[in-house]
Amino acid sequence: MNALIHFYGMLKDRKGATMAEYAVIAAVLILVAIVAFTSLGSTIVAKINDLVSNM
Repeated sequence: MNALIHFYGMLKDRKGATMAEYAVIAAVLILVAIVAFTSLGSTIVAKINDLVSNM
């Protein structure tokens, strides 16, 4: 029963929710950066290959 009271207290504490929100925002930003850099890298490689083949 003590664990349930402790868990309920954690749910009422807004600091934990704020940290979780920041963690979700950070994860989304990291995923966006990975997708952007992957796409950008593929585009750069394609452009370099085009330049080399036109020489």
